[in-house]
Amino acid sequence: MLRSKPEVDVAKDRLAQSWETARGTLAPRLSAAREAVAPYVDTATARVTPVLDDARSRMSPAIESATERLSPAVERLGPAVETARTRLRDDVAPAVVAAVETAREQSAPARAEALERAQNAVLALRGERIEKGRRWPVALGCLLAGAVAGAAAAIVTRRPTPEPMAPPTPFPRRTDSEQNVAGAATTEPPAGS
Repeated sequence: MLRSKPEVDVAKDRLAQSWETARGTLAPRLSAAREAVAPYVDTATARVTPVLDDARSRMSPAIESATERLSPAVERLGPAVETARTRLRDDVAPAVVAAVETAREQSAPARAEALERAQNAVLALRGERIEKGRRWPVALGCLLAGAVAGAAAAIVTRRPTPEPMAPPTPFPRRTDSEQNVAGAATTEPPAGS
């Protein structure tokens, strides 16, 4: 694979030199071959010309008859051909173009991977070393981004703390007289009475 303009220019110059050398070598041989074959071409032309003329004269009536027979069919098929041409242009061609574009877009990752692998294979064949990129900086960056995103989410979704509530009021204590009255109503009479 040519990588720079000077390499392209060198390759172009070499190709031009090779072409000039080949042309210089082959030109006399081609002229000699043309001269050697010329009598055979003249003889073949003289023999084939009458046969071709005879075939034309025999085929002319058949061609005219076929033309007369096919002209009504051609006239009937004209609108159908025009409809097919219009459909092809308006319906089929855009669908095919869309399918090709979709295939091109869908295959882009695979083509990129194939290109990268081919370049790596060329480097390996040359004996050059393939340097792999380090993955830990990317992993560390993703980890930090995740931590920042988590902290931002926590700040955004944090609920405000409720105001402290007043302590519940205690029940009032009963005095002894209230307890006796309450106790008398709820206690059962002794069993012996």
